Amino acid sequence: MLHEILSGRAPSDVFRRIFAADTMMSNVRLGEMLGDEFVELNSEAVQLVWHWMGPGKTQGLSDASLDGLLLPIFRDSGYSVPDWDK
Repeated sequence: MLHEILSGRAPSDVFRRIFAADTMMSNVRLGEMLGDEFVELNSEAVQLVWHWMGPGKTQGLSDASLDGLLLPIFRDSGYSVPDWDK
C-alpha cells in the first residue's frame, strides 16, 4: 500500500488507510514500515511519522504538515513523486 505514495496519493491518506485496516498499528511501526519500503529516505522522514497526529492522538503534526514536510524529503532522496493530492 505504501507504494501508492509514489503514484501521488498523500502519505497521510495512505497512513490513515493502514490504520483503518490494522487497529494495532502505531506511529512507530508505521515509521519503520516507511523506512523499510523506501530505504533511501533519511531518518527525518521516519521521525516525522512518529510525530504525526495519527488516529487516536491529540497532539502532533497535522496531515497537511506531514505531507508538506515529507514531499521534499522524498524528492531529495531520489524518489520521483508528483505533488500529492488529498
